[in-house]
Amino acid sequence: MGFSDLWVPVGGLFYKAQFASPDFLWLTPLCFLPIIYDRFARRRGGVGVASVEWVLPAGQSARISIMARFGVMARLLAIFLIVIALARPQIHDGKDAGRREGIDIMLAIDTSGSMRARDFEVGGQRPDRLEVIKSVISDFIAARGNDRVGMVVFGSEAYTQAPLTLDHEVLQKFLDHVSIGMAGDGTAIGDGLATAVRRLKDSHEKGRVIVLLTDGANNAGRIDPVAAAQAAKAFNIRVHTIGVGSEGVVPIVQDGRVFHIKADIDEKSLRAIADATGGIYRRATDTDALVGVYKEIDKLEKKKLEGPEKSTGRDVFPAILALVMALLTAELIWRGSRFRRLPV
Repeated sequence: MGFSDLWVPVGGLFYKAQFASPDFLWLTPLCFLPIIYDRFARRRGGVGVASVEWVLPAGQSARISIMARFGVMARLLAIFLIVIALARPQIHDGKDAGRREGIDIMLAIDTSGSMRARDFEVGGQRPDRLEVIKSVISDFIAARGNDRVGMVVFGSEAYTQAPLTLDHEVLQKFLDHVSIGMAGDGTAIGDGLATAVRRLKDSHEKGRVIVLLTDGANNAGRIDPVAAAQAAKAFNIRVHTIGVGSEGVVPIVQDGRVFHIKADIDEKSLRAIADATGGIYRRATDTDALVGVYKEIDKLEKKKLEGPEKSTGRDVFPAILALVMALLTAELIWRGSRFRRLPV
């Protein structure tokens, strides 16, 4: 039972009305109890008199008879309003329309030694890869307002840097503490992906996503990346993969010394991981491309969430209960006034 198509005027505006607990409306027949009780009480009798002309002045009997019924009507209306309050009426003004359920996202970030490469340019400067990546990920997190986001870091090993959370300010602080080599200098892509899967497998959200970023090939750890991808698929987790870094030889600065290494991204494996889970693989060879990849993933995941809009309603039962109290108070005062019953 629902009233999703009921629109009520309030203050010159129309609001959509719904009941959060409509099953209580089946108690509506209780509203007739005051009438039944009143009729039963009247049948028990009262003081018999030959005439009521001495009680009711001429011309006033109809008016007083109606007013004397006020108590019964007040009790009837009070019970009706209590039933309505139990059904939790809500009004929706549309201000929250468009708010949708969030999804759970785990960010798997490569922190291996090759992240020291300085092949990205930002404002005329060449920071290391991880510094650029952290800046882009920070913007990505800020754009996922309704989502729980967590973080896994991996190098030679993999571990959870931050569990799933809606507190993105705290998550940003965890991101600030991500550093090169914190999980070792190797690249355990399979372990990093498997750790992210373990964090998401028990999630009850319909949308569960891993965004895995690396600049190398799997050369450490115990779990094969494709096997980890199959585990993600089994739990209905979508994995987007990102390969970062320029092609060819790139400079690395470590301990004040400059080294050169050749890019070694296993694009075949990264593409296979994404394809197996319904995700996408993208290569980012510069800062603009990296920003574009995260924007694409952000847009893609928001698109997949399109569906019935949810809006939060405002409960109005407190106002109804206040009216109930006013009615019952008025009825008590009325019962003690000139319209109280004659003693039997």
